Amino acid sequence: MYDSDNKQGKSLSRAKIIMILGIVASIVLMADILLLWHDGFVGIMLSAYLFWLIIPSFIVFLIAFVKSFKRQTGWHKAMLGCGLVVFFVFFAYALFRVPQQRCNPDIMAKHYEKHKTEMVELCEYMQSALADSTAVTLGFDGNELNLFQVSAAGSDGYNKFWNENACSKRDSLMTVVGLTEEEFENIRNQLKTIGCIAIEASRTNPKSTTIHFREVGFAVYCYILYDRPMNNDEKEQALNDDTLIPYNDHTLFWFIRGAVGADAFSKEAKEHYLEKFQPW
Repeated sequence: MYDSDNKQGKSLSRAKIIMILGIVASIVLMADILLLWHDGFVGIMLSAYLFWLIIPSFIVFLIAFVKSFKRQTGWHKAMLGCGLVVFFVFFAYALFRVPQQRCNPDIMAKHYEKHKTEMVELCEYMQSALADSTAVTLGFDGNELNLFQVSAAGSDGYNKFWNENACSKRDSLMTVVGLTEEEFENIRNQLKTIGCIAIEASRTNPKSTTIHFREVGFAVYCYILYDRPMNNDEKEQALNDDTLIPYNDHTLFWFIRGAVGADAFSKEAKEHYLEKFQPW
């Protein structure tokens, strides 16, 4: 009987250790998923660097999660709860976040068709809001301002540029380009409405406005919207530039490369989408 009790005690002790390791593994996996949610590129790079930790954690998590269904102790119940939370967050990430961390011209075209009226209205609003001889780039991460670049013609005839800390210098930069608080908030809200992250507009070159659609890794996918049909020179330039895919005679899809990754759309991809979109 003593041997039986001793074996049972050792069994429970081993089960407790497995559950504790499983809970630790759950925390590691949860942190990895949340990092991927916040910044897909950084999350992937860090996961690859820490593969020696992520892979064993995943194996331990699965073993502990399966064993937790026995619910013999409080540790089993705790592990079961942690496992369910990890699976819930993972499926939420796969369902809601993953689609936002990928992009291609098909995705851009679908998004453009859904929001093209609002995009044009935002471009027109930007031109009316900016002071003469000024230009601005405004970018947001959710509701947080993370990019504010301005330029304005100086008394010496040359442009003067600012790229200050976006939040701390916001009011002074708004003054440079003539934006009011109401106009600033309207721009932020309109960008959020159309599901985009930044906008570049200029009164010195008002023929086109650039809207940043999505960041994927270090690269950025953008729309360039002209306020009139492109002329022949602009069309030829768009056809010869592998970072540009014409969508129609008013709109270009622009790929801005990052520090790593592709330099432009592939030649095959551009030919495919030119044939598909028939821009002119």
